[in-house]
Amino acid sequence: MAKKPIDGGARRLQRRLETLARVTDEPGKLTRTFMSPAMRQANALVGSWMAEAGLKVSEDRAGNLIGRWEVPGAPTWVVGSHLDTVRDAGHYDGALGVLVAIAAVEELSRTGRALPFSLEIVGFSEEEGVRFASAYLGSKGYT
Repeated sequence: MAKKPIDGGARRLQRRLETLARVTDEPGKLTRTFMSPAMRQANALVGSWMAEAGLKVSEDRAGNLIGRWEVPGAPTWVVGSHLDTVRDAGHYDGALGVLVAIAAVEELSRTGRALPFSLEIVGFSEEEGVRFASAYLGSKGYT
């Protein structure tokens, strides 16, 4: 099997960012608020990308999306960002931190590299505090 070109991952990342940016509560603007239909759709979409990357996907009680790459008996490294947005947000805020981490796992898998630790990629919920005026709800619940 021929290896994919490295820049293919960058193009896939850009396409995913553009796809996710179309998931919004407000047509013509990028707005995803905690517990909204757009937020549920975003979690489902990003969760599908996590699963395709080989991660075990779950959602905790705070609405955080979690993709886990297990290395038995190893400590865990947590990376990610948030998938909710402020009103009329930019395409990269929050989402880039989650999607770059997924892309890194895909590259590790593609090249057959292993990590000395388990990895959790978290798409935190209600980090922006738009819905309930209480920022970091998801990360507080996670910790």
